[in-house]
Amino acid sequence: GPVRAVAVSPDEKLFVSGSFDKTVKVWEASTGRVKFTLKGHTDKLASVTITADNKTVISGGADKSIRFWDLESGTERSS
Repeated sequence: GPVRAVAVSPDEKLFVSGSFDKTVKVWEASTGRVKFTLKGHTDKLASVTITADNKTVISGGADKSIRFWDLESGTERSS
């Protein structure tokens, strides 16, 4: 689906996108390849960001949830 939000990691090695298809994608900036597709939201994404320490992706969705994702493993952290 259409991309709603994009964020670049502080080290500029990765970027993330949040889409209407309810997913967050983590991309490798150097290759343009998807590293992870993060699933868990039940409605389209509204915002995404990467923490300053490059360890966590935070996503907010129209499902009124905020989710925290481990950037190393691509798994959801307990909130």
